[in-house]
Amino acid sequence: MNKSKLLKRFRMLSRVMSNRGDITINLTGNRCYTDYNSITLPVGDLENPDYLELLEGAIDHEVGHLRWTDRTWTAKSYEKGAFFNAIRNGIEDIRMERMVCLEWPGAILNLSKMVTQGIKKGWFSKPTDSFPPPLLLQAVVVYYGRYKINDQVQLKEFCEIALALLTDCIGQKPVHDLILLLDTIPALQSNQHSYELTEQIIQLLKKIEFKPGDSQGNDSGDSQGDNSGDSQGDNSGDSQGDNSDDSQGDNSDDSQGDNSGDSQGDDSGDSQGDDSGDSQGNDSGDSQGQNSSVSQQVINFVNECLNADESQLMADLHEQVNNELEKMADEVRSSNDMEQLIDFNAPLISKNDSGTVGTAELNLAKRLSTPISRELHKIIYGLDRKSVNFSKQGRTVEANRLAGVKAGNFNVFKSERFTKAPTMAISVLVDRSSSMSAVEMNGANTSALAINLAIDKLKGVNSECIYFSAGDLYEAKCFKSTTKAVKDNFRVSSRGGTHTGLSLYSVIRRLSLRVEQKKVVFIITDGQASDLKYLEKSIEMSELLGIQIVCIGINTGMLYGFENQELLNIQTVEELPSILKQVIKNKLIA
Repeated sequence: MNKSKLLKRFRMLSRVMSNRGDITINLTGNRCYTDYNSITLPVGDLENPDYLELLEGAIDHEVGHLRWTDRTWTAKSYEKGAFFNAIRNGIEDIRMERMVCLEWPGAILNLSKMVTQGIKKGWFSKPTDSFPPPLLLQAVVVYYGRYKINDQVQLKEFCEIALALLTDCIGQKPVHDLILLLDTIPALQSNQHSYELTEQIIQLLKKIEFKPGDSQGNDSGDSQGDNSGDSQGDNSGDSQGDNSDDSQGDNSDDSQGDNSGDSQGDDSGDSQGDDSGDSQGNDSGDSQGQNSSVSQQVINFVNECLNADESQLMADLHEQVNNELEKMADEVRSSNDMEQLIDFNAPLISKNDSGTVGTAELNLAKRLSTPISRELHKIIYGLDRKSVNFSKQGRTVEANRLAGVKAGNFNVFKSERFTKAPTMAISVLVDRSSSMSAVEMNGANTSALAINLAIDKLKGVNSECIYFSAGDLYEAKCFKSTTKAVKDNFRVSSRGGTHTGLSLYSVIRRLSLRVEQKKVVFIITDGQASDLKYLEKSIEMSELLGIQIVCIGINTGMLYGFENQELLNIQTVEELPSILKQVIKNKLIA
């Protein structure tokens, strides 16, 4: 890919990855930073795939933090110390990236590539028995969460090793309890919840203690049961039974006092003193000492975790990525031909509007929606495809072709392939600038209402309707709602200038993040845009993203800035169904 195309690609990337209208992403300079309303990322070598993968991952990661991470709880986390914050940050990264991937499916690949880069550069390293306790426990949290919860499978081996090492250090049950806590991450809704889960993990560590029967308790129990007990039963008991009784039975007449006494004193007593005593003292005592050592090992592990400093922990991924991007940017700093990419600010989108005091002809819109829907249905579902092939191998024989076998035509096995019509997302962008007269505004409102009502009747097709001028955008209908439920929102009056370019940019950015296969923008306007520079860039971006644009002119012979786009010009709303047919067909099948 040449530099020109790469630059275009990153103009697009820097504009579409944020779904929050109040976040600006700048790709410029050689430094990474955020002011919590915008993200600035450095321009590196656009021919370097490592830079491209890090940049794409960084955009998804940072926009996710700005959208879903409450900084209040991050600040509170810092006050709890390095270890607490490291665990909370690892959990929050996992939770936040999961939210990013649920909203923007394309981010799954970008974030996975960033993790691969992290492994390649040593930010995520394979755990060893030389890992200090805080780093090992942090590795379990990060690797388990990213592998098991976020499906970043390249961390599977690291996760399994970390879990085995941690089990050796603190026992199986505490590790099991820790995993149960980590498995709750998908249910977390905020950074506060990440903070509270970290508190639970800290409490779990503090409650770990030596208990008989645990994996650390086997030595003490076994030692006392096998050695001490056997010693008393075999040595002490035997000594009393064999020696003292024999002595009393055989020599009682002659020297009952001496022999019996000696026997009891020397044999039985010695046996109890030497064998039983030694057994209890040496075996059981050694075992208890060993258990005490094991218990102390766990205590030391927990204390090292709770008192860790940053040097004993994994560096924050955010900082690692930013530092690497800055390093890459510095390496190409001397290139004078590196174009600086600066994003333009998109208008915000509001669901409330004080200008919904215009007119729209609901009955006319309903009547027109039927023929519009019918034409759209023919075009869209006409994209269903069925292909039939014949070959020498297969499962289904076509009987009509068997006659040709004698002539050497052995392609008698039939296979069919069905391709369903693509799903589709359509944004209807309506001009409400002051140049739109009351009559034209009524026509635009009725046309927009008719188009959205028609789309509602089509399976697999979703639509939204956005009104624009020189201020913030007004969302009359979102993708999730039905047009009938919000029909009164289409009674919009005119006001302000005509920022078609900026408004189109916002709509394209929203469409690009939709999961549908085909994406189309209907623009209903009366004429010239006041931001032709941005309109040019937005049209360029739509072409790069494969988003089709259909222009509907209201009483105008030309739409400035759309000279290369096919134009529908209507004088009255009744013309809409017939004139819409051919252009939509050309756009969708293209």
